[in-house]
Amino acid sequence: MDTGPTSKPESRRRYVSRAEALELAPLVSRWLERGSTAVELARALLPGLPATMHSPAAVIRYRLERRMPSVQAPDVPSTARYAECGKCHDPVPRPGICRPCAGLGTRQAAVGGGAAVAHTGAARARDAMRAARTAMPRYLGHEPAATAS
Repeated sequence: MDTGPTSKPESRRRYVSRAEALELAPLVSRWLERGSTAVELARALLPGLPATMHSPAAVIRYRLERRMPSVQAPDVPSTARYAECGKCHDPVPRPGICRPCAGLGTRQAAVGGGAAVAHTGAARARDAMRAARTAMPRYLGHEPAATAS
C-alpha cells in the first residue's frame, strides 16, 4: 500500500517537508542575494548525494552553509586619473579648463617633434639596417651584394 513519498526509501532520498523547506529558505535567499543562479545552487546541492539519507534537510542545510559563495564586492566604476579640459579637451588634473584656455599660460609643445622626428628616425633606422646588411656578409666571409641606393 503506497502512502506517499515516504513509503519507499528511494523517494525519501530527496524529500524535504514544507516546514523544512521554509527553514532552508533564508539560506537559499542568501545564495541568491550573492548572485547565484538556480543552476549554481543545483550544482552545489545535488552531486554526490548518498544513496540513503535519514535527514535530507540536514544534508541540504550543511551544503548551503558550507558552500555559500563569498560576498562579491559591488562593481565600482573606476574614476579617471585625469579630467578633460572643457574647451580644448586636453587632459587636466582636476575638472574644469586648462591654464592656456583660462588665459593663465601658454600651451606647451607636445613631447617629440611629430612628423619631422618620425621622418628623421625612420631614415636613421634604414641607414642602420643597410649598414648591418652590408657588414654581415663580410663577417661571415662573403662579399656584400651590390645594393641599389
